[in-house]
Amino acid sequence: MQTPYQPNDYRNAGTLFFYYGMRVLVLLAAGIFLWRGDYESALSTALVIMLMTVHSILKDRKLLELPFIFDFAIVLFIFLTVFLGAIGHFYEEIPFWDKFLHFQSGLLLGASGYIVVYLLNAHKKFTIDVSPRFLTMFSIAFSLAIGVLWEVFEFAGDSYFARNWQRGNTDTMWDLIANGVGALIICSAGYYWMIRNRRVPFTPWLLKMLHKKSELMMKLRKLREAKKQEKSGTASKEH
Repeated sequence: MQTPYQPNDYRNAGTLFFYYGMRVLVLLAAGIFLWRGDYESALSTALVIMLMTVHSILKDRKLLELPFIFDFAIVLFIFLTVFLGAIGHFYEEIPFWDKFLHFQSGLLLGASGYIVVYLLNAHKKFTIDVSPRFLTMFSIAFSLAIGVLWEVFEFAGDSYFARNWQRGNTDTMWDLIANGVGALIICSAGYYWMIRNRRVPFTPWLLKMLHKKSELMMKLRKLREAKKQEKSGTASKEH
């Protein structure tokens, strides 16, 4: 199945408003915590700001190639989980906040399943020829498997660090169900996308990232070759 490169980074007025708006809200919250004398929350909020900006700094310094949509997803995930969930106590105040985040992770992991198969097919020595139906089933299973691994991680935290992340079997099952529903929705959309467009969904973002990374690697290789030639020329002149 062909996957032509299509530049589309979803950068527009709406996404930029939310992208910078989330950071502004965190900065305002840090100022309010300092004004109230709640230094512990202010420090936690400062750490959130660092998490929301470290990948952008790496991106600006050309150390990380990341499409805007991935950048936006990272900031949104940190804002929802760490800032609103932990610092804002949304986990305690909003009953279904945890389930919403598991649903969101199901969406992201389901889309990642398509990308995993695309990466395998992109390798010259190893290709997989699968039907859209099988690829969709694999992506759903991939999302569910990662969800199960996360529950194992929570169980380990409860067992060895005296935490209460799982909150019982019923909570664990609803977490997995929320994850599965998210995966089912995104993978169903991906299936109809493949039927209609005859290519793997979600890969234009990945292709853009890999395209930029390959250009960067070529530049670094040329710089290394130029330095080697310069050193060899200097050594020959000394002799």
